[in-house]
Amino acid sequence: MSHGLRDHLSRLQKKFFGFGRETNPAAQVRSVGHQGQICLVYGTRGHTETDESARESTPESVKKLPADQENYDFTTPALVAESLSRGLSMQAGADAWKKMQGLTEDTVEITVTERTYKRVVHRQAKYRLKDEYNTTGKEVIITAPEPVKVKPGMSYSVDFALAVVSDKYEYHLPLERQRRKMEEARLTIDVKTLYSMCEAVAEHCQAILPGIKKDIQDDYCAVHVDETPWRILSNSTLGQMWVMSNRLGSYYQFEPTRSGRVAEEILKGYEGCVVTDAYGGYNRLAKSPGIRIQHCWSHARREFFERYDDWPEICGRALDLIDRIFALEQEALSIEEIRSIRAEKTRAAMAEYREFLFENKPRFLPGDGISKAINYSLNHWTGLTHFLKDATTPITNNDAERALRHVFVGRKKFLGSQTINGADTAATLYTVIETAKKCSTHPKEYLKYLITERWHNREPLTPKLYADQKIGVNTKIKWPSRAEWLIP
Repeated sequence: MSHGLRDHLSRLQKKFFGFGRETNPAAQVRSVGHQGQICLVYGTRGHTETDESARESTPESVKKLPADQENYDFTTPALVAESLSRGLSMQAGADAWKKMQGLTEDTVEITVTERTYKRVVHRQAKYRLKDEYNTTGKEVIITAPEPVKVKPGMSYSVDFALAVVSDKYEYHLPLERQRRKMEEARLTIDVKTLYSMCEAVAEHCQAILPGIKKDIQDDYCAVHVDETPWRILSNSTLGQMWVMSNRLGSYYQFEPTRSGRVAEEILKGYEGCVVTDAYGGYNRLAKSPGIRIQHCWSHARREFFERYDDWPEICGRALDLIDRIFALEQEALSIEEIRSIRAEKTRAAMAEYREFLFENKPRFLPGDGISKAINYSLNHWTGLTHFLKDATTPITNNDAERALRHVFVGRKKFLGSQTINGADTAATLYTVIETAKKCSTHPKEYLKYLITERWHNREPLTPKLYADQKIGVNTKIKWPSRAEWLIP
């Protein structure tokens, strides 16, 4: 077997049969998830729970649940039995016991109430204009306002429609499974009706998409761009679900192509840093005026991680050097600290890593897998080192990959979308749901607010502005002007 084929097979085995966490096998401390792979500042929205509430114990969180009380008492035969068991006469019976008022032994348990469906009749009062006030010569009748609906004439409530949307696009439950669960609860409904609700909710969401896109692009932090396949089932074609994201939101867009022109379209009008992987389609972004490119260090690290079993010594050393760069990023808790650490400590760590690459490159043949790992960093060195002079950018594209995780799970559960229109609906709903999460707002709460505002012909706020209004603006981190990105 050739070196190239063996290297390819080894990486495929690691990809499909290995664990998801890309931890250094030789490291003593095992990091969890994406810990240590992003500077904490870039992931801070500010509308998250305080440290105290995050450390809240389980009993305290249980106390926040709605509570019912059930009382338990002895029956007369049970009291008689208690008397007999203690050697008392039959005549004593229940009279031998006196209830202690106000004293009980309490225990707490958590139970579940299955979802139920009910029919609600809305009666809208009617008023007739009195004759003495009526100058029109015609009978004038007015009707009290009807409740908020997803769209006029819909026979299902806003809460019902949002439950369907949440189950599919937040918790990845296909509509057919939802239909079967509803049928078990004695509600007969077809999948087309359920999809029409999702489509109607998405129509409301489309009004807010430009605002979400603007919030993401106007933020001080760089934007992340990535894409993943998304199948159109009706014609068995494969399109792409694109995402642009940062700490303020995730903007999804379906397109039938993987061309870099899509990234150009999504980023039209944007000036700042864009974090991407090394896919060639993104090369055209570097030619766009005002755009700066940062390549992803997780991808550079993965080149060595996937070859660790074949080259443990050199790969282990490379992982240690790269993890040192990640660890330095974790030290920064403000933009000022980012500038200081990158200008001194990180620059020195990068120099050590580059020296390691040049020192080891001549030791291996060009076809060896380890040579490909080394060359990946050297060939993309300009993009990998841009963060040393740019305070707006994290060093990985993990934000976009996390944003696409929801798409991965959805694609696994319902394979894709039946039509392109369905893919656009998915992209729209993913955008609002995931952006609401990043702004520390429950998606269903925000969606209900959005529909209510549009029903009353009012302009809804974006998830960011809604969170600012409800929770307050974060003042813990002082963000500079976007023009102050350069690290001297």
